[in-house]
Amino acid sequence: MSQATYGERPRAVAQRLRSGLRAVGQALPPPRDDGFRQVVGGTRLLLTGRRRSAALAAGTAPGSPPEHQPPAGFELPKPPRVDVTSWSVPPTTGLSGRSSTYDTGARPPRFDVELLEQLNAEYASKPLVTRAPSYKAETLAESARGRVLWVHRTVDLRGMRVLEVGCGSGYETWYAAHGLGADAHGVDVVEWDSWKDLRGERTTFHATDLALDNPFLAESFDRLMSFTVWEHVRHPYELLEQAYRLLAPGGLAWIRANLHAGPKASHRYRQIHFPWPHLLFSDDVIADWDRLHGRETTGAAWVNRLSWAHYEQYFDQIGFDVVRRVFTRTPLDEEFFARFEDVLGRYPRWDLETDYFLVVLRKPLPGEGRAHTARK
Repeated sequence: MSQATYGERPRAVAQRLRSGLRAVGQALPPPRDDGFRQVVGGTRLLLTGRRRSAALAAGTAPGSPPEHQPPAGFELPKPPRVDVTSWSVPPTTGLSGRSSTYDTGARPPRFDVELLEQLNAEYASKPLVTRAPSYKAETLAESARGRVLWVHRTVDLRGMRVLEVGCGSGYETWYAAHGLGADAHGVDVVEWDSWKDLRGERTTFHATDLALDNPFLAESFDRLMSFTVWEHVRHPYELLEQAYRLLAPGGLAWIRANLHAGPKASHRYRQIHFPWPHLLFSDDVIADWDRLHGRETTGAAWVNRLSWAHYEQYFDQIGFDVVRRVFTRTPLDEEFFARFEDVLGRYPRWDLETDYFLVVLRKPLPGEGRAHTARK
């Protein structure tokens, strides 16, 4: 027996097996999916002695989107079988003379330090952000009081068990406890010096990454709040999963975050005056430009690349109800967009105009049906 003949035989057996299984699947009465999986699972067990994993046998895997269910009573049309042997063959000719599908126009500019310097000079008199927030301790404490009242007016923090994700200096956590009587806990990946003065009977702080190391018991909190932190998270989906785990049934999460394609998402508006530098220039170019001006940095501030569509899908997959959502938008700079449409045109215009979202999520009660996403 030749080596080629020996190699052909297993493939022929596999082909006959697939054809047989297909015929069995077509002969099964509706619903065919479950029955076909049982047939395939039984055949696998017979031939290999191994069962499929429960998740794969059910057609799902961890983190996969929920299975789509068609409308009741709807079935896709079943076309007749086609005899492809009767099809004619198209004429084949040379493929020379092909042209590009898209006319890309003139050669785009080099996105280098020289162009960054030029654009920054152009926008120095009309900066994207006219007044950047201050990081002085007194200013942070004052703005923290306003932030906590902002959350409270939406979800009521009085006397609640509250977790702040990405608490930073800790002033918001402190105000939740001392102003609203909450049992308040703050979490950040970095331990801040201010924590030692803010800790107390109703205020605790933890330095940890909740996505990787969660020190709290499930259903420990009635409320969760987070201020422009989620865009900096390296494992945003896992952190949302932990948020869901930590909330008690009926609990609410108030989250505000920056979206990646927004004009301000680079977080560099103190020095860079024009929009979307992080979409046009690499981190290396921005770092070289900083060094040219005597600053040692690594480029644009690190943010993950999530759009609102990502977040919306994550909320649904994890099981949250979206009970409120609000967007903060900046009108599109049409002239600037037209100059760099070869890059910016790859993003939806809505994404390019949307800087922040504010969302209120609710963990459903046991046995409660999923609510529709709020539209606002």
